[in-house]
Amino acid sequence: MMAAPTPRKVTISKSQRITPSVQRIWFTGDELSTFPSVSPGAYIKLMFDLQGNPATSASDLQHVAMRTYTVNHFDSNKQELSIDMVIHADNGITGPASAWATIAKPGDSIMIAGPGQSKPLSSEYDWVLFAGDMTALPSIRNYLSTLPSNATGFAVISVAHETDIVVCEKPVGVEIIWATEMSLPAALDSLNWLSGRPAVWVACEFSDMRAIRKWLKDEKLVPHHQMYISSYWKKGRSEDQHKIDKKQDSDTYLKSLTA
Repeated sequence: MMAAPTPRKVTISKSQRITPSVQRIWFTGDELSTFPSVSPGAYIKLMFDLQGNPATSASDLQHVAMRTYTVNHFDSNKQELSIDMVIHADNGITGPASAWATIAKPGDSIMIAGPGQSKPLSSEYDWVLFAGDMTALPSIRNYLSTLPSNATGFAVISVAHETDIVVCEKPVGVEIIWATEMSLPAALDSLNWLSGRPAVWVACEFSDMRAIRKWLKDEKLVPHHQMYISSYWKKGRSEDQHKIDKKQDSDTYLKSLTA
């Protein structure tokens, strides 16, 4: 988790809808000159005021709402950072980040914080298993591109529509399964589970995460140290509300492991 956010002002250089559900935004700016190199799973936080407008200066940061996004790519030579933002609405209502993404244009500025880094993939494994929805796709894509060429396993990715499927660089031995007709837990349950020790990386909606975590622990007997599993969002809850629910759930789960 990000303990001490480093605020930076960045400016949009390009914004493009890369699939019907995903807006890719490129940021540039002198303040990215001190942005560190990042590994798969790195994230930043976009900063908005309490009215949902992007914070654009340090003076705006006393009361802000932050929204978390995976770093899609960072080029230190170009001082260019990109993120993929899922465009979604619940009964026509959307959050500040998604609403901003649909209207943001080159030249617009926003304050960001980070980067933070999630727990990395276990370094000891016989095969890999990635699972996530569209919010996790940038991380999964980055992990796949950095795997050794002889890696084997699966990446199960839930997308809203077939038109949201993207090309991923990956080892030949890793199969990508795009779940468009079933839930992520159901798609995982239908896998041909491989023998040996898996390294597991999962990120998705809160309820799906809990179902998958139980399946991995109770049915597949995957040790906790062999997996990273996290919820990136929760249906019907803002990021701030989800953060509270996530902390309570994590505390309860970790206590159950030592009971």
